[in-house]
Amino acid sequence: MRNAVFAALPIVLLAASAPSVPPSVEQTVAQVVAKPAYAHSVLGIYVADQSTGDTLIDRFGDKMYVAGSIMKTFSTASALKAYGPAYRFHTPVYRTGAISGGTVNGNLVLVASGDFSFGLREQPNGTLAFNSMPEIDHNYADTGFPGPTILRGSDPFAALNELAKKIRSAGVRRVRGNVVIDDRLFKAYDGWPDGPMSSIWINENQIDVTVIPGAPGQPARIDWRPKIATVSVSSQVKTVPKNVEPKPLELMQKRPGAYVITGEVRSGDASSLRNVPIPDPPAYVRIAFIEALRRAGVTVDAPATGSNPEKLLPARPYSSSAMIADHVSPPLSQFIKVILKVSYNRGADLMVCLVAVKSGSRECPDGLVTELKTITALGVSPQSTLLYDGAGSVDSGRTSPLDQVTFLRNLIGSPWGRYVHDGMAILGVDGTQAMNQRGTDAAGKVRVKDGSRVVGSPSGQVAVYAKTQVGYITARSGRTLVYGVFLNDVPATPDSIFEAFTAADHDVGAIVVALQQGY
Repeated sequence: MRNAVFAALPIVLLAASAPSVPPSVEQTVAQVVAKPAYAHSVLGIYVADQSTGDTLIDRFGDKMYVAGSIMKTFSTASALKAYGPAYRFHTPVYRTGAISGGTVNGNLVLVASGDFSFGLREQPNGTLAFNSMPEIDHNYADTGFPGPTILRGSDPFAALNELAKKIRSAGVRRVRGNVVIDDRLFKAYDGWPDGPMSSIWINENQIDVTVIPGAPGQPARIDWRPKIATVSVSSQVKTVPKNVEPKPLELMQKRPGAYVITGEVRSGDASSLRNVPIPDPPAYVRIAFIEALRRAGVTVDAPATGSNPEKLLPARPYSSSAMIADHVSPPLSQFIKVILKVSYNRGADLMVCLVAVKSGSRECPDGLVTELKTITALGVSPQSTLLYDGAGSVDSGRTSPLDQVTFLRNLIGSPWGRYVHDGMAILGVDGTQAMNQRGTDAAGKVRVKDGSRVVGSPSGQVAVYAKTQVGYITARSGRTLVYGVFLNDVPATPDSIFEAFTAADHDVGAIVVALQQGY
């Protein structure tokens, strides 16, 4: 019934005071709506002038839709409001005993701060690096889509090595006690679809396995990271000829600390990436830190095995005089840029956890309460926007084109709003949008946050629940537009889902390009 009502209405609905829609935009929307693939789908559009607030297009703009990753605009803005764009994550190391003759007569405690990069993406110029299409961020390796790869030149141990060298430079040669990770910033949480939330991170809490094809009939080579002594990865991957459809790659844990990757790759293809979550981040980081200390010339009496000895954690707060090293991150604005440019799901969820901490709670879901207050103050209606996570990966989550456009337009007037604008992918230039419309007149003129939801059913059916875009357009006339284009409920088959997804993405993009060229 819902779709039938939508289909009966005109292609584009205008506010009474709005000027006419450019014919090229009307024509593009009409062509998209007329496609048989969208006979049972819903398309919503809302466009406003950034300067005046005038409504330019309103096609079912106040209706609720499955949104996907555009919900990251809400979670990142909430973190910016709570902490400020210049906030830096401090990850200190404290000693629990005195230093005598180069020996710490006690333990070392590394206090986690919620720094999801923790050295991995840090660049010499103070920025955080990210992949741009066609190279997909390593966090998407488990999707099976081609293109995920590790970040070039990145080092999962960068922050730990830096801390270890600082401790050695402070005159420490031996730690008589243990090494402990304090991850009490917030309670570990595993209630969202994209994986567990922790305040301690290494390689963004993923074990990445890169598979390199060999000659046909030969085993494929693998490399993996972050490597620690108590974890191993073995390969049973074979290389098949170029004309053979390979069996999917699958990375599994055989037993604690032992992983195996199976499947096939085609000779001559590029390397492939698969990953699994690190099951116990505090224990993993503790082992990695002990190994980093030993590489730096600091002996640790405790064995570099086993779980994190959290019972040894001292009461807080820590004494500043006991701090012997500190890792300081780039500013929060750089983290927001990574989240928005690559659509980093767990990074967006982490922002909700950190917002909860700022509001006085150690429970991650409490951050959504504060987030709702932040976005309603910027014009979002709680009747048409529903928050369930920070990433937009819960399909119960909803928002409307009107809510997003109102929010993004009002955001620019806040002291921190431009960092959401600046963090979005640029059409045809970088992030998830690097290859989209590259070389066209619209390239470089649209700031985009896109969203996608593809969902299968036990019945064997599959659908594109959502293909959405929001952002800012520098139109051909020079005026700035704020837009939301939402396409929902595109049915497909398992064999055609990639084509259906690609077509939906292309059609939403075509409307956005028409907006940029038509105004």
